[in-house]
Amino acid sequence: MRNKLAIIAISMLLAAATFPAAARVIQNSNGQSAEKAQTVTIKLTKEGYQPESFKLKRDLPARVTFVRETDETCGKEIVIKEYDIKRPLPLNEPVVVEFTPRKAGEFTFACGMNMLRGKIIVQ
Repeated sequence: MRNKLAIIAISMLLAAATFPAAARVIQNSNGQSAEKAQTVTIKLTKEGYQPESFKLKRDLPARVTFVRETDETCGKEIVIKEYDIKRPLPLNEPVVVEFTPRKAGEFTFACGMNMLRGKIIVQ
């Protein structure tokens, strides 16, 4: 029984690591499910965005958290042109960007100078 529980726990951890933009249920003030949202966290390090790309499902709200962990790059803001998003990224402060991807495809997110880039894959 313990082996089965350990295998299940490890499988869940691996799934969470493999699919960071997994859907989750948001609860409203009544404690009822309001809607599902996809969540992912992107860190900006001196090596660039980590992870460099992520997947989202079309027509499902997304909450992407960006955290700039270095002052050694030009990544002082995040730009997602397809969704008209441009936000400052203060050092070591999480910045949550919310949007709903309406069409499938690959979309770029980048720093304000377009030197550091990552990819959103909408399916």
